[in-house]
Amino acid sequence: MAIRIRPVAGEQLGILAGSNALDLEDSGVVHFEIEFGDDAELEALRHARRAMLREERTRGRQWDEPSLEEAVFTRSEISWRVHPGQRSWCLQKIEELNDRSNQLLRATAGV
Repeated sequence: MAIRIRPVAGEQLGILAGSNALDLEDSGVVHFEIEFGDDAELEALRHARRAMLREERTRGRQWDEPSLEEAVFTRSEISWRVHPGQRSWCLQKIEELNDRSNQLLRATAGV
């Protein structure tokens, strides 16, 4: 199985709903569902995220680029508060995260 991260349109997700930390009614919050099969896949996702955060800190960000560090991750979802103009950046970074996670899985499957 592969890791899949999909945007969720117009709904609040379980564990974060009603959180004091985030106002989920705000249209600036983008939600994603995470689907994976086992702990190895979850670890690949975590590893890819850590690598992207290190790269972000090393190279810096463009003035309008949201930080992946601000995204809230749980075992089954991601919630990320971004300005409306940053939504495309957000989607691009999550797609990259998904791709990197699955590349890592393929690379370690052959070991």
